[in-house]
Amino acid sequence: MKILVFTDWFYPGSQAGGPIQSLISLMKFSSDTFYVVTRNTDLTSSIPYNNIRSNQWQTSFQENIQVYYLNENSLTENLIFNIYNELKPDRIYLNSMWSPKFTLLPLNAYRKNGWSHQVVLAPRGMLKTAAFKQKGWKKKVFLFFAKLNKLYANIVWHATSEIELNEIKKHFPQATIRIAPNISNASISSHKKETGSPFRLLTVGRISPEKGYYEAIEALRKWNPKQIVQWDIIGLKENQELVRNILNAELEFATVKIQMHGHKNQDELKSFYEKAHLFFLPSRGENYGHAIAEALSYGIPIVISDTTPWKNLEEQFAGKSTSLNPWKLAESLDFFVNLSKEDYQTWSEGALKYASEHVNSPETLALNKELFK
Repeated sequence: MKILVFTDWFYPGSQAGGPIQSLISLMKFSSDTFYVVTRNTDLTSSIPYNNIRSNQWQTSFQENIQVYYLNENSLTENLIFNIYNELKPDRIYLNSMWSPKFTLLPLNAYRKNGWSHQVVLAPRGMLKTAAFKQKGWKKKVFLFFAKLNKLYANIVWHATSEIELNEIKKHFPQATIRIAPNISNASISSHKKETGSPFRLLTVGRISPEKGYYEAIEALRKWNPKQIVQWDIIGLKENQELVRNILNAELEFATVKIQMHGHKNQDELKSFYEKAHLFFLPSRGENYGHAIAEALSYGIPIVISDTTPWKNLEEQFAGKSTSLNPWKLAESLDFFVNLSKEDYQTWSEGALKYASEHVNSPETLALNKELFK
């Protein structure tokens, strides 16, 4: 099948995180042909990518992926129609819920011409309750008028979990929804990890409140570990007030040392996963959590919130999911830092086993192949 894709950011961009990874993984495992229309810059950059040609189709990292890079302002309704008429796609895939240029503009254009039935839209977690804590009233007002004008009528929704299916149903009770879980780029390691000193805690996620950094700081205040803990934080520094809060919090801790490393691409992340002893992400909600999948695939036990699709961790010795109560989070952190070397290896083996069973399972791959049918 021929799939026309609109997305704000795409390869070689990386700063937008999960939505890019999810889309790339979907394409890698597909036999369909994808035509991607996207910006020619990364999330926080105004400088076009190196080694790309703007305003023309070019082959991406895989033969079945063609990309049309452009300046955001170049995307007009007229261009959208021209691309559609040139390609005659079987499906149109929108990789966002709210993007004015790369979701709402093509969606409205195709709706006016009766092509909405070809559209598959992935909200990418943007209908989560936590997502409405930022600009919530604007989103609610927009949804009210979008429903009134039937903007999302007749499309197919792509949910990546039962959780997201229910989030879509909450706002669009009559929606047609297909579930196809996210595919991860992670490769399962063949080596269990060993604990060491200092104990290394790793968080990978943009510096934003919804990723749970305020909750993490409160948990560290309750924890007060007896040994030295190195907390490595990888993520785009989106919220400068939060960055300052994290750095100031380090002054309160006698045994916790914090290093913020900024954004890292996938290749640069490898060394951090290799050194880490525990992955920590008490986010307020995850549609998937590519960093969680990667941590498990490296054999790193995880401590995460209970608002993600990753379930039954403790029963499989892969980690702990808990509420955002700081005492509960501190208790989970303390459990792992005080494990013996033998017990820690049991949990590392459990993380690897969990990853091998749940990351890119045969069922997940099969559901993704059916998404555009």
